[in-house]
Amino acid sequence: MTYQHIVIATDLSDDAELLVRKGSELAGALQAKLSLIYIDEQANHYSEFGSGEFNYADKTFSERVKNMLNAIQQQAEYPISEVIIGRGDLSEALNNAIREKGIDLVIFGHHHDMWSRLVSSTRRTINHIAVDMLVVPIEKH
Repeated sequence: MTYQHIVIATDLSDDAELLVRKGSELAGALQAKLSLIYIDEQANHYSEFGSGEFNYADKTFSERVKNMLNAIQQQAEYPISEVIIGRGDLSEALNNAIREKGIDLVIFGHHHDMWSRLVSSTRRTINHIAVDMLVVPIEKH
């Protein structure tokens, strides 16, 4: 199977470099479109509590996220054609992007630590995504 549109899911952590490198290599080999996606899963929680610190109308927060994504995008050895920012449930937001953007492969990172074994967005999302996935193990040093 040849992938046409690969998306790298990032949580804006330092581990994004590894995912971008792997995604760039694969997209380059397949001549596929490469995108980057960040889903803020905490948005619903913050709005429920009315926390002003995480007010999504606040341009400061949005600009910070865009700046972080631009820095990640600069690390790519292959052109990233689109940066997608979403809010809410990871599975739902990813499925929406998959349908809207024609994504046929999602690249995730998965940490091998105690917290990730107990509470993992990636693990939960794997059961709800209808396209191929590449899960990259990330070891903490």
